[in-house]
Amino acid sequence: METITITADLDALAKISAFITEAAERCGLDERATWQVQLAVDEAATNVIQHAYDQENPGDITLGWFCEENRFVITLRDRGRQFDPESVPPPDINSPLEERQVGGLGLYLITRLMDEARFDFRPQEGNVLTMVKYLSMSPRDDVVVMPISGRVDAVTAPQLNKAVHEQISSGTRFMLLDLSDVTFLSSSGLRALLLIRKELMTLGGELRLAGLQPQVHEVFALTGFTQVFAIHTTAEEARASFGLGRA
Repeated sequence: METITITADLDALAKISAFITEAAERCGLDERATWQVQLAVDEAATNVIQHAYDQENPGDITLGWFCEENRFVITLRDRGRQFDPESVPPPDINSPLEERQVGGLGLYLITRLMDEARFDFRPQEGNVLTMVKYLSMSPRDDVVVMPISGRVDAVTAPQLNKAVHEQISSGTRFMLLDLSDVTFLSSSGLRALLLIRKELMTLGGELRLAGLQPQVHEVFALTGFTQVFAIHTTAEEARASFGLGRA
């Protein structure tokens, strides 16, 4: 395992990023996976810097990595205050932005960006965060692709919900909605998509979207839903991403 030990202050983030970026490239991660690792490590290190130590007397962070078979394994250790991830409430990403509580997004991003994330406290080592990114996986072969066209509004949203629910009832758990031909999306359409996503996630599945036209993408951006849904430029990209870890 290659490691680096550095003082836990915000000036260290650039050095940490450079270290883990080189490691990811040496392990063969593609550009997207490297970015995901960069962000997850940055969030973890920032949490240590801001919460594990007193600002006046910062301790150290030790970051390590190694590759084995199809896994890129990262460890981040500190001897600061004991961290219990169960004490951090999950962020409410479904409420309007102005109603959401501040905090919890860093841990949420770590668990969403990495394929595995485990927090331990060891008396001799302190806090140990182990994160894993899978190096290569074949795309899933059980993804249902459903093209949607025209308007998705109060009139058509129930029809969309019905069609998707029939797929879920037949066993579908991984679904891609191709919105390339959607010309109009209202709040009723957004609500339908949110309910579909919630139902699939409850069953251990995933929903991804692809091909949003500019006016449709703007509706997602205005409502903050670009932070909620996994959105891809093309259906081909989205289809392949189901086998590459989390969105």
